[in-house]
Amino acid sequence: MSNAQLILIDKRNQPLKEYIVAVAASDGLNIKGVEIMASPAKGETSLLNAQVIIPPLEAHDFDLKKLVQATLAQVSLNEEVVDLTTFIERCSDEPAVRQALHDSIPKLSKKIEELLSEFLKSEVIPLILERRNDALYKLKEHASALKGKKVVCIDIEATNISTDPSADIIQLSACDGQGSPLFNQLINPGYDIPENEKHNITTEMVQNQPMLSQVWESIHDTLRDADVVLAYSTESDFMYLEKSAEKKLLRFELDYSKWLDVAELSRDLNGAIRWHSERMYWFYKTPKLTDSYEKVLGKPFPGDAHDALADAQATLELFNAMLEKGRKSQIGETKKAKSVKEAITNNPFAAAFANAKRS
Repeated sequence: MSNAQLILIDKRNQPLKEYIVAVAASDGLNIKGVEIMASPAKGETSLLNAQVIIPPLEAHDFDLKKLVQATLAQVSLNEEVVDLTTFIERCSDEPAVRQALHDSIPKLSKKIEELLSEFLKSEVIPLILERRNDALYKLKEHASALKGKKVVCIDIEATNISTDPSADIIQLSACDGQGSPLFNQLINPGYDIPENEKHNITTEMVQNQPMLSQVWESIHDTLRDADVVLAYSTESDFMYLEKSAEKKLLRFELDYSKWLDVAELSRDLNGAIRWHSERMYWFYKTPKLTDSYEKVLGKPFPGDAHDALADAQATLELFNAMLEKGRKSQIGETKKAKSVKEAITNNPFAAAFANAKRS
């Protein structure tokens, strides 16, 4: 018979911070000083220690039982991630010791439950849940409003970011609401294309392609005549078009109020919450198209993430999948008037300011 047991060691010297919970909510977390120790007997040297990995809270529906199971399913052992059974096997070759360690798992589970309960009591959790509910409500509204509408989903590749005045469009692609291509046009900017990590388009690829002015009319009118134009970051794509028209003296009759930003909807539904320490407010990070697609649809991103048509079709597929989540959600027809808290902070001065502003 062995007295070996698994013990949760918590060497943290400060209370749990809200911004730590925010990271754990989306990404999971390794907390320094929180370990599982395999003890052979009281007072004896540890057989082996493993670091506890807090799993992504939101991915497990903030459900305590699921989170405990997920925590026990993977621990960090010298930077290698293993399950608890493997950890126990590496602690000792003696069957009695291994059995004793296995028998102590329920007691360890209780301690991990206490640890995770700290995270779930945080004010960050209702803040995230409210944001997700708001996103689902918006998506449900869009699902209803877009029935029978002419939808166009666009993506643009350019020589530089949209805020650069010298940036020129080198690929314009769009599909309709069913994903069928409407146009997929490489554009010759009239000079050698500089190397850029944002796309794979070379000077040779556009050498025999038309200038933007030669294809502008049909592309412009397709976008103008749509009831709704989708894009993953409408602001940058609209800016490319607007600045190009201005620079090249082209007709421009596009109405930004008809554009719907899939990136913004994705940020509200999937984005990781973070704390801006300098300005003292919470914000949500906009996920990349590839990340959001894989998270929502649960499958690898299709095609080339740097090809405008592939991105437009993937954006549409992502949007439709998010609409379906909105349709299936149990969010009521009328939103709650106000959440319990509009903002939370670890800074007492910021909290006082926020409370004063609310009152």
